Amino acid sequence: MRRFGVLLLMLLGCEVPCLGAQNTGPDWHGYIQTRFSADFDSTRDFMIRRAKLWVDGKAPGLDYIFYKIQLVYRSNKDEGFMFQDAFADIHFTGWGFFRVGRFVPDFMLQRMQPDYVIPVLERAMVINGLIHGSQSMARQVGAQVTLQPEQGPVHVSLGCFNANLEPPGRNKDAHLLYTSHVQWTWLRRKDRMVQTGVSAAYRYAYAITMNNIFPSGQRITGNDYRWGAECQIQYKSFGFQAEYAHADIRNDRAWGYYGLATLYVLPKLQMTAFMDKYCDRNPLTMNAAWYGTGLNYYFTDKTKLMADGKTQSALKRHYLGEIQFQVMFN
Repeated sequence: MRRFGVLLLMLLGCEVPCLGAQNTGPDWHGYIQTRFSADFDSTRDFMIRRAKLWVDGKAPGLDYIFYKIQLVYRSNKDEGFMFQDAFADIHFTGWGFFRVGRFVPDFMLQRMQPDYVIPVLERAMVINGLIHGSQSMARQVGAQVTLQPEQGPVHVSLGCFNANLEPPGRNKDAHLLYTSHVQWTWLRRKDRMVQTGVSAAYRYAYAITMNNIFPSGQRITGNDYRWGAECQIQYKSFGFQAEYAHADIRNDRAWGYYGLATLYVLPKLQMTAFMDKYCDRNPLTMNAAWYGTGLNYYFTDKTKLMADGKTQSALKRHYLGEIQFQVMFN
């Protein structure tokens, strides 16, 4: 608890020197997601799925350098706040930016969509399974350049990160992780959008665990290739996105896909329907697809009440129902 208090004061205290100024200091943000889940068999559980605080802003005296520091608490995993993001951006006016620090590599569409924005309670299993850094909240330490002309249809990013970590997180050899993500927007209007994209990544893994792909504790050494393809469509109140992702690690293959459709039936009420399949290399995992539907009520763009139910037919049929209330702090 003492560590929790210190970190909380560090974030909130960032505003104190700026009380006498306007728009000169860092801005603070945050939200909390409180969730109830039940499998209609043996488990009923309340949790704080995520509570996040972060500060961001411009470097003093420099309009083109930005920074962000973010903390997260999860009642089912963490005893206190943990650092997630800590990075700085150098912006190229109208063209993109260069980022250095600890952050999520630009790899796969849904992984780059903030969890407080996506219309489902969790990202797809294949997205969580095949992202690098599954044991570090998908974060990596490195550098990335993103080219995204303001008036252009293309988005391109190239990143370079530590590949094989040893505590407390330093690279233990000369190998690095290389990532890329390319998106092309075919149509963009006020209420219409069509976009496709591909991702690719490579590293040489040396004696590291990948618990989201292989059995827990198994050490993996060998070439690690990952790639994905994506599409996203928006037409008035209807939206759809889908991805396929694939990993070749040594001579083993993991893969999966998902599809997500949304429809606003009222200005603040959204229906969802989704399917989600992920095949990993753990013989204890049920690889059957999940199918589900849900409802979201938006008090604002980011403060919402969400509920969904889904089912999986494996050795026996499984069910899961969840309700989540998300409140933005500001």
